[in-house]
Formats: sequence, structure tokens, C-alpha cells
Amino acid sequence: MSKKKKKKAEQAAAGTTEKRAPAAKGIKKSYRNYSIALALLAFLLYGNTLTNEYAFDDSVVITENQFTKKGFAGIPDLVSKDLFAGIYGQSLELTGGRYRPLTLVTHAIEYQLFGENPGVSHFINVLLYALCAVVLFMTLRKIFPEWPLFAFIVSLVFTVHPIHTEVVANIKSRDEILCFLFLMLSLYYLFSYIGSASKKHFTLSCVFYFLSLFSKENGITFLAVIPAALFIFTRIEIRRVFLLTAPYAGIAVLYLAIRAGLLDTSRIKESTDLMENPFFGISFPEKLATAFRIMGLYLLLLIFPHPLSCDYSYNQIPIVNPGDPHALVPLLVYAGLGVFSVFRLARARKAEQTGLMQLIAFGTLFYLATLSIVTNIFFNIGAPMGERFLFLPSLGFCIALTALFFLGFRTRLHSEVKLQGSFALLLGLIVLLSAYKTITRNRDWKDNLTLFAKDVQTVPNSAKIHYYYGNTMLTSVLNDKTKPERNKFLLDAKTEFRKAIAIYPQFHWSWYNLGLIYNEFGQADSAIYVLNKVLELQPQHINTQGLLGSVYGKLKNDLPKAIFHLQKAVQYNPNDLGALENLGIAYAMNKNYPEAVATMEKVLRIKPDNPQTWSNLGSLYGNMGDSLKAKEYFARARQLGGGK
Repeated sequence: MSKKKKKKAEQAAAGTTEKRAPAAKGIKKSYRNYSIALALLAFLLYGNTLTNEYAFDDSVVITENQFTKKGFAGIPDLVSKDLFAGIYGQSLELTGGRYRPLTLVTHAIEYQLFGENPGVSHFINVLLYALCAVVLFMTLRKIFPEWPLFAFIVSLVFTVHPIHTEVVANIKSRDEILCFLFLMLSLYYLFSYIGSASKKHFTLSCVFYFLSLFSKENGITFLAVIPAALFIFTRIEIRRVFLLTAPYAGIAVLYLAIRAGLLDTSRIKESTDLMENPFFGISFPEKLATAFRIMGLYLLLLIFPHPLSCDYSYNQIPIVNPGDPHALVPLLVYAGLGVFSVFRLARARKAEQTGLMQLIAFGTLFYLATLSIVTNIFFNIGAPMGERFLFLPSLGFCIALTALFFLGFRTRLHSEVKLQGSFALLLGLIVLLSAYKTITRNRDWKDNLTLFAKDVQTVPNSAKIHYYYGNTMLTSVLNDKTKPERNKFLLDAKTEFRKAIAIYPQFHWSWYNLGLIYNEFGQADSAIYVLNKVLELQPQHINTQGLLGSVYGKLKNDLPKAIFHLQKAVQYNPNDLGALENLGIAYAMNKNYPEAVATMEKVLRIKPDNPQTWSNLGSLYGNMGDSLKAKEYFARARQLGGGK
């Protein structure tokens, strides 16, 4: 058998009946121009993020992640522990934990090479997003080889959609970008295999699918997308569709086994905090109804992405019952979309060729499948709603929307057909409006203060956004008494915490931060009142015990109560240096010198190079009449650059 006949036989065995003639040189050039245009557009849209600082969840994976900040040395911990272990020391109370090692490794590599450099990280995010746009176009071209115009318009609408601003502008959301990129590459090489029967292509497809899962768990949903794409866009038999899907299912099982082996998820219990579990304490029908209400909001944001917010938590989206129209209407819409996509999927094989209705059905199914994992219906994802959760599903929306445009304007899918004037005008308007919204929204992500100041107006009923805004103002001036806007920031922060508490009275962090503010203003009684509210909600709250000890000692001169609370703080966290130092001072002021010495010695064991502690111990030994010890400790303090 000749090589030419053998290749044809391999293609037939793969089951494809499409003719894939080599493109002419001019067409290849136009494809390249399309790709360049998409990449340049992505940089034009998001270029103004390059001067932004770290914001929002960037602290989770970069600025406050102890493993990321170790650079290369932190990689073993990043690949063997939960996403939140680097900042909180353990998994949060989220179902199944969060395991995204590949994305975290990219942050660690950047930190090793560039340190804390948000400009570099933003550039990489924009570069990866541009690559997503190009790879998406390549993948759609591979799936629809005779419809390059359709593939380009889908890619164009996806690239300019403002719903993606959070994913690109928030460095942490690189997990979404990488997951999307690897999923598109997986589809690209799968359809390359269908057209060539090359095992190398199928192997690459499986490898990229594996990488997508290690970027973010959302790749699991492609176990529904892959067979649907094969079923609709190829002519291979049903049995072979499932045989081709089986390796991807095996990879998903392997991923789940690896994460189960590495993460200690057995101890994770359902969170009772509405800030982390927005559906806690309600019935399943209410949860389902509220989930459908949120799914309705997702559709509205895809159609009209304004206004946008980084947060939609309690109580911006109130819980509704199953009979509420806000739940019933989306339920009917989604049920209709599901029935339509399944019906059209069943009819796909009867059609002689793929048409616009099949494309609408595939886009709908893609949207439903990829959205399912972030609806909170199946497990707690830690937030009721988030624009980043629409990044992958939005591709299904863009496919269906573009097919609807083609259908509405009676535009044929064939590559030789050009857009009619009215279609081109509408598309141009969408691009311009989307570009304006994207570029202006990127400015809101400049830093935390800018972001929260903007979004607190967009979602005024969210307790978290008021807390975030207040906390940003508070932390910016807490340890700097020279800032001219210090008092204004403290007062404004107090207002935001009060608003957060009005929305959610059990929000203990807002109560605690009020205590910090009252302490700064020297208002001891107010500080004690709000800090006791914290202890009513969280009896073992370490920071509150330490702060109460400080307030009683420094502002009220009530040493017994100061010692009581500081002892509690040390009991809950024996390595709390601040509590230990204050406890030692309180013992000394109460003339309990032996306990004061013992406590200060504990501080030295934790931080032996602290000159102030050596000096304090020198004073203690002097008060106890041990002049030799006092001189020894004062001398050591001077060696370290402090003391008498």
C-alpha cells in the first residue's frame, strides 16, 4: 500500500468524513493576520493593567503566600499542599479543598526571578490571555476548517468580552487562563488526531488535558464537552466517541487520586460562616432557587456586562424561595436551554452537515457543562457568584451568540462569504463598546483601595466589600502615624465596618477591626465593648485576646485583666511574639518578676536577635537585684544595636 493510500485509510479509521484540503498560500496568510490581530487586540485591551499593583486575591497566591515567597524552594510545598496552605497554614472549609499546583508554580518562579514585581506578573497574564485568543482561533479553525470567518468572529467576541476583566487584571486568576489555554490545546490536538490518526497528536491532547486539571479543577467539565464535540462535528461512530473520551476520564481520575493522596480533605467540614459558605443554614430548595437566581444573573452579565464587581457575597444576592420569579424565570430558561441542546444533539447525526442550529446547541451545551461546577449546587465553592467563574463558560456563550448572528443576518458559514454591512456594523459596535468597558474597568483594578472604593458603590449590600474597603484603609495607616490622611482613613474605615456589621451582625472580623480603631483613638471602653462582641462570636479568637490585653494594660492600667487576656492569647498560640512581649511587660509592671523573666526568655527562644527583649530582661534582672545578669543582657542588647 502506498503512503498516500495508507494515510487515507488511517483517516477513515478515525471516522472523519470531512475534506481537509491544504489551504492556499493567501488563505494561510489571512489566518496568520487574523491571529496577529487577535493578539494585538488583547494587548490593546489589557495594556493598561501593566502599571497596576497587586490587588484582591493576589495576596492568597503571591504577596502573603509563604511558599510562593520562597521561590524555587517553595515549589515542593506548592505541589503537595492545598492552595490556601501557603497563606492560612491549612485548607479552608471548602468542599474537596483546592489543588492548583501548576499555576502556583508559575508564581513561585516569577518571585524567584523578579521578587514582588506586579508589572511582570500583569504582563505575563496579558501575554497568556493573548495566547488564549490565538489558540482559540486555531482550535476553532481545526474544528471548523471550512468556516474561518465564524471561527474568527467567535474568537473576537470572546477576546473583547468585558466579563474577562477580573481574570486578566487579577493576577491570581491566572489559574482560569491556564486552564482555558490547556483545554483549547487539548481540543486542538484531539481534532488534529481525528484528521490525521497521528498518535502523537492524541498524546499531546491528553498531556494538555492533564495540565489543565493541574491549573484548575474546572477542566473536569470537559468530560462532557469532548464527547459532545466529537459527536456533533465528526462522523465517527458512537462507540468510538466513548473510546476516545475514556482516556480523558482516566486522566481526571488520576488527578483526583493525586489530590486525594496529597490533600488532607477528610477533616474539612462544612463552614458555618456565611462569609465562606453563603448557603449555610438554609434548605436545599432555597439553595437551589438562589443558585438559579445567580445563574440568571450570569446570563444577564454575559449579555450586558455592566456594572462589574469583584465581590457578590452576603447579602448582595438575598436567599429566595422556589416560588420567587427571580428563581423561576432562570429555571425555565435554563431548562429550555438544556432541552434544546440535548434535542439538537440527538438530531446532529441525522443532518447531512453541521449547521447553525447545531452550533447554537453546542455552544449552549458547552456553557451549561462548564458552568455546572461553579453553581454551588453540587458543592460549596466559597462564593455565591464571581465573574471569574464565567471565563470558561463564556466561550459557549460566544459560540452560540455568533451562530445566532449568522442566523439572524442570514450569513452563510462558508469561508468565501463576507459579512454584510449591517452585520459588520453590529459587530464593530460590540467591539467598541466592549473595549471601552474593558479598558475603563481595568483602571478599577489599579490597587485594593481603588477597586474597593469603586465596587462598594456597585454592590452596597455586600458585607465583605465594606469590610475589604475598610480593612484596606485601616491597614494602610495602622502603623504609620505620620500620614496626613490617617484620621480620615480611620474614621472612614470605621464607617465601612459599621456597614458590614449592619448587613451581617456576626461578622467578627469587622467587630475586631473596630476594636483596632478604637484602640488607635485611645477609646478604651468602646474598644473593650466591640472586642467582647468578637469573643461572643469566636471565644478563642487569638488576636482579640491579645488586643484586649493591650487595651486593659496600656489604656485602662488594669493589669490583672491585661494578664488574663494575654495569657489566653499565648495559650491559643504559644509563638505569638506580640502577646508574649506584652505579657512579659504586664508581669513586670505587676512586679511579678520571675514570670516576667520566664516570659521574656520565651520571646528570645523564638527571636534571639531582638535587642529590645534583651534590654527588657536587663531591666528585669536589675529590678531583681542581679546586677551581673543585668549587665550581661544590656551588653548583648548593645551588640544587637539597641538597649542601654
